[in-house]
Amino acid sequence: MSKEEIEESIENVVKIMDMSEFIDNRIENLSTGQTQRTSIARCLIHSPKVYIFDEPTLGLDVLSSASIIDFMKNEKLRGKTVLYSTHYMEEAETLCDKIFMIHNGEIIASGTPQSLKEESGVNNLRDVFIKLARREDI
Repeated sequence: MSKEEIEESIENVVKIMDMSEFIDNRIENLSTGQTQRTSIARCLIHSPKVYIFDEPTLGLDVLSSASIIDFMKNEKLRGKTVLYSTHYMEEAETLCDKIFMIHNGEIIASGTPQSLKEESGVNNLRDVFIKLARREDI
């Protein structure tokens, strides 16, 4: 990336992650949520073709979480791949095209959010997981 591209990318990420109020602070002086946003921002600067996120909204307020999810949706529209690990089923339902549900280290279901709900006869992914995980525990 050229210097201009890097500067533009930094400006974009600072805006997306709502970091302008603390961008000049040292990491050790940041709150937990600010540190989380900074860690994610470091990954976004380079605009990779594939993003791998593990609980990226953990510790963030609702608006910061929404910004991250909106960013990922936009990157998907740009043809990027987003691999997203979460316990927040509502986020997975909003963001993911294909879902793998894992319980006790085993894949217990996979499919689109809609197909998982239809096959399980429930209205949301949280209930899909609960239904399938309880069945596995029997």
